[in-house]
Amino acid sequence: MSQAVTDREALYRAILDNPDDNTLRLIYADALEEEGDPQRAAFIRTQVQLCHLPEYDPAWVQIRFHDPEKMPDAWVRELPGLPGRLEWTSEPFRRGLPAYVATDDATDFLTHADELFARFPIEALELRITQLSLLSSARALAECPWISRLVKLSITQGLGAATARLMFGTTQYERLRELHLGAGLTTPQTARVIVQSRMFRQLTTLSCRDDRAGGQTFVNELTHLADPPRLKVLDLQGNRLNPERVTRLVTAPALSAVEELDLSDNNLRAESLQAIAGAHLPHLRSLHLLRSHPEEAGVEALAHSPVLNELRSLSLGGDYLTAASAEVLAASPRVTNLRVLDMRENRLGDAGAIAIANSPHLRNLVHLDLTGNLIEDAGADALAESPHMAGLIYLDLHGNVISPPAANRLKQRFGDRVFV
Repeated sequence: MSQAVTDREALYRAILDNPDDNTLRLIYADALEEEGDPQRAAFIRTQVQLCHLPEYDPAWVQIRFHDPEKMPDAWVRELPGLPGRLEWTSEPFRRGLPAYVATDDATDFLTHADELFARFPIEALELRITQLSLLSSARALAECPWISRLVKLSITQGLGAATARLMFGTTQYERLRELHLGAGLTTPQTARVIVQSRMFRQLTTLSCRDDRAGGQTFVNELTHLADPPRLKVLDLQGNRLNPERVTRLVTAPALSAVEELDLSDNNLRAESLQAIAGAHLPHLRSLHLLRSHPEEAGVEALAHSPVLNELRSLSLGGDYLTAASAEVLAASPRVTNLRVLDMRENRLGDAGAIAIANSPHLRNLVHLDLTGNLIEDAGADALAESPHMAGLIYLDLHGNVISPPAANRLKQRFGDRVFV
């Protein structure tokens, strides 16, 4: 047993030295299983597998909703404590091992960095600190050798241009691929400093918030870039975007490689959806438009757009949509590749549910969310009897007006794949 423990510890040390090596993690999982911990081993293997898959992949949907012991939430309570005032983030795992930490005090992170990286394969840092505190420690952060291990950096309250200049004027962010900036103190000057930095060129994920009217802070800079980074994920939730900004954004080179676009919590209106529908977005696979007020005319434009041909995931929840929007989507042959359709918290009613259930174009769905849509027994029965919904792994009908007999008919058809 002592040799097995020694081997496991040696493997863990190797992971700390080579955090990108998934093969080491899989071998480590084998060692855990040999020592009698098959559940943790399965968790690590699953998380390594899922890191290569988009969230609309059937394997992702199956594990997220039906194998909770293989998802991070099941393991959070077993996380060890951290030094000082450091905390694990709400989603602390990366490929099966704890990797994401947060702090309200950058100095605390710097003080304990050696211990932290010696114990865990840390890859992400969330700074929840004030501008004054961040400014005073920005240079020290930039000079900390451990930031070369970071894949993801989140600054939740935003930062000013002077702080950004200090933080990102270093070449040490060599592994950084994901950047999140809160609104707060982030200014147009901040955005300019960041997009002109060496670090920005290597990003694949950019998430930013902007509470200025029109969402001008980052959108302006992104639309002016002639040779932007190859962003795969762009998250502009809650940026107060208007149709003019959206039109400029979706035609900019910065979106040429984007696979996932999130414009939720913006007042987009039909004009913005029409701009998206007319854009050339050949790599777009996931489009999130939750609480974005697209209007039925906007949904209709999207339903007839080539953009929809390649989408695998479409989110239109909380958008005040009626059955007409469900009907126009269900009638479009362009939805054939959709795997995930999220239309929760609208007003689709029975007519909308029936349109979805009767659509042969939606036969490839694995995840359908119709929570809170005023659906009654007629809509529920249409879904239960649909010949096109056989592939569903997750069907959510919570918050509707479905009688117990109709709920039983759904259960008979879908078993534990339906939630009523």
